Amino acid sequence: RLGIDAGRQGGAAPAVFNAANEVAVAHFLAGRLSFPGIAECVSAALNDFSKVPGATLDELLRADTAARDHVNARVGC
Repeated sequence: RLGIDAGRQGGAAPAVFNAANEVAVAHFLAGRLSFPGIAECVSAALNDFSKVPGATLDELLRADTAARDHVNARVGC
């Protein structure tokens, strides 16, 4: 559901979803995050960064980096 909502929202939201999901799944596979924690981390990143503009490549890359950093900080890495 989070991915569908991000896609519908547009802008940087799909990039934020993808980046947060990739990092959260990596933490899950490494044993640092529970399975439900994946959705919690992705949701938190979307809440904080989905409104970031995403009209240019630079804006999308900044949103991607912000989402990755957000999940890493949330997990404690």
